[in-house]
Amino acid sequence: MYLKLILCVFIIVSLINSYLDLRTMHISIILNYIGIIACVVLYLLNSPKLFINNLMGSLILFFIFILVRLIAHKGLGWGDIHYSLFCGLVSGVPGFIFSALMASISGLIIFFIIKIRIGSKSIKQIRVPFIPMMFLGTCFGLVANKLFEKIW
Repeated sequence: MYLKLILCVFIIVSLINSYLDLRTMHISIILNYIGIIACVVLYLLNSPKLFINNLMGSLILFFIFILVRLIAHKGLGWGDIHYSLFCGLVSGVPGFIFSALMASISGLIIFFIIKIRIGSKSIKQIRVPFIPMMFLGTCFGLVANKLFEKIW
């Protein structure tokens, strides 16, 4: 039951932040952390072992996104990095791998579609809202986690 609540919190926060990111290229960090706190409380009350697993996924994904920001010279915004904590907390290990992979692939596809439509604009001037891709990637990561549970 608590996993369904966590999923509901994640979906609600993600839909709002995806909409904000698409419209303004900013997200609600406060809403993001309210969602994170709600999920942490639900994990701790129901499954501390699962919380540790998902916390590891959260921190690993967070540091990967910080590394990408440093390497890509601000290729990711701080909102994306904050949101990665939430995505990792929900998808856990190994789901965060699929989450990041699918978010990156879909982000690249959208980037190239925008580049083709805009034409001669410099690559550095193209901004892509990444939260919707991270949301979809995390949903894919959750499905992949369920498949791995059945296989193993």
